[in-house]
Amino acid sequence: MIHITEPVRKSALDVIQYNLRAAGCKTYVTRVVYFGEYRGTHEVLRKRMEDIIHDLHMDYNDMPITGLFLVYPTCYIHVLEAWEDIIYKHYELMYNTENNEYKFGKAIPLPSYHHVHQRFFTSWCHVYTTPPTLIGTLEGHTLDDIQKQVSNCLMKMYTLCDYIARAGLGEKSIDVQDALWNLGDKAARYLPESTVLEFLLNVSSPVLKTVEEYLRMYSDVSPSAFWDDNNVWPPPCDIMPRDVFDEHGRRKISYHPNSEK
Repeated sequence: MIHITEPVRKSALDVIQYNLRAAGCKTYVTRVVYFGEYRGTHEVLRKRMEDIIHDLHMDYNDMPITGLFLVYPTCYIHVLEAWEDIIYKHYELMYNTENNEYKFGKAIPLPSYHHVHQRFFTSWCHVYTTPPTLIGTLEGHTLDDIQKQVSNCLMKMYTLCDYIARAGLGEKSIDVQDALWNLGDKAARYLPESTVLEFLLNVSSPVLKTVEEYLRMYSDVSPSAFWDDNNVWPPPCDIMPRDVFDEHGRRKISYHPNSEK
């Protein structure tokens, strides 16, 4: 009789764990690119962002946080490579601290890159530079116009990150300021124009959600419509976790299991 060996069955979790071991990671890394406006001096802003990254390093000391914080005179653009939880915590810290010397204004995330195969950077760095500007003005506010500018901005940032990564190939560290200074006439090809960032910050479109809107969506769990119209019996008298606690952390909805017979 011929014995047929049954193949080893693998689940999706087995494949994920194998890929993580091959990449030398504990979990998948996400790369986000967002830009925004700020109030105050660029020195204070860079110091505040550096403190935020330092605090995250202290809380998540087993996970590298890498990226590039590119500061312009009136706005900034930030590339961050980390866990999703770290990115969310980073967004929270941006808006949780009040200070008269600086203020993070409106910020818009660009499309994220999930499950990054390889990081662009080996550490987190920041740099201040004067960006190029467009000669003409951006007047079109259609969805195609917005998509075009978002795509151009994202492609330039990825091209810049790739340039810096290649410039530091084989070196433990690289001075980002020197790398940007060496761009010379090629700066317009690598740096997103401040005109484009200001256009996207000022345009009114439902497709461009701010960081604060993402924070509200992330923390808000709305009750499902399944609980309405007597689909469940007995009807629930307490839906968690939406609107259960007030601003001081006290419970607003009282639970009385024997109030209805």
